[in-house]
Amino acid sequence: MRTSIRIAGQIRRSVFHEGWHGPAVLEVLQGLDAAKAGARTPVAKHSIWELVQHMRCWQEAGLLAMDGKALPPAEEVDALGWDKIEELSEAAWQGEVARYRNSAEKLSQRAATLDDRQLAQQVGGRAYDLGHMLLGIASHNTYHCGQIVLLHRYLHLH
Repeated sequence: MRTSIRIAGQIRRSVFHEGWHGPAVLEVLQGLDAAKAGARTPVAKHSIWELVQHMRCWQEAGLLAMDGKALPPAEEVDALGWDKIEELSEAAWQGEVARYRNSAEKLSQRAATLDDRQLAQQVGGRAYDLGHMLLGIASHNTYHCGQIVLLHRYLHLH
């Protein structure tokens, strides 16, 4: 199996289903309403909604990097995807989930098409290659999914 197919599978499992680590992001978000997604808690700096927005922005940055655009510089990277959520409506929440799902779908599909030479291309503005970045995005999704699971549990108890 080509390396790019394996990497695309890691991205898909982090977002859609069948992750060996536990539930994928969209499995955890299933049935979650805007009020809970946007809720601020004393146990976390960010809401579930903000985490989803942040993951989407990194997936979109990964897509742009595959097109040759440099990733944001170090002084901007910590702010990527942490924009204030202006409208905490159900429609806005469902739109964010749809944008997250679509960016993940595009990213995994594009990743699957890369050959080994492309995977080894350096990412603009970084000292690593596309393969490393794509695996990093899958890991990033899994990391934040764990945070979402904990916030989800907290919100159900309070």
